Amino acid sequence: MPKVVDHHAYRLELLERAAPLFVEVGFESLTTRQLCRHLGVSTGTLYHYFPSKEKFFEALAHHWMAQDLSWVRECFENLPAGPQRIAEVAGLLQSHRGKFNTQNHLVLQFCQHQQQLGNDLTEFWDGIYQAWAELTREVLGLRSTFAGLLLCQVVDGVFMQWIQGGGGCPDLHFLFQRLARWLPLIDAEELRFEEASPPLRPD
Repeated sequence: MPKVVDHHAYRLELLERAAPLFVEVGFESLTTRQLCRHLGVSTGTLYHYFPSKEKFFEALAHHWMAQDLSWVRECFENLPAGPQRIAEVAGLLQSHRGKFNTQNHLVLQFCQHQQQLGNDLTEFWDGIYQAWAELTREVLGLRSTFAGLLLCQVVDGVFMQWIQGGGGCPDLHFLFQRLARWLPLIDAEELRFEEASPPLRPD
């Protein structure tokens, strides 16, 4: 009997096994030959599942995102609903700074490489931003599109400060305590505005 391969499971296995290599070598320095050797597969087998190293990394980035979305949802599901959840974002970010830095640094390497080649990253980023904005509104109890996007932009700013060295990054606990006070008010006001206006779409 021929062996039955679960293609989805095998794709995930390849992504999981390749992740440490991308972390160690970096996106741009890692060659397809090195990737295949690390995974123990032929180039033809790799291309059967992923058309290129770029598509492999895109799949890895979305795999990380799916894992993180599930993990963040679990982190907040046992917390009382309300503004205090916004304040708790600081602890979540700080406790896992190394993990976020590693992932974000690799994604930035990938994006810089793609931009140098003149490739459009709109589709890549749109899916990521939409997923995180929806989760942000869900777990923090925000109802307006603007409030969810605003908090995502704050978190992105924190990530960029960390990657650049973190010299100008404010105290996260102070920052998110203030956001816990003011963001629900912004959210309520923006919800009234959005209900009376066309849906807000990020540029």
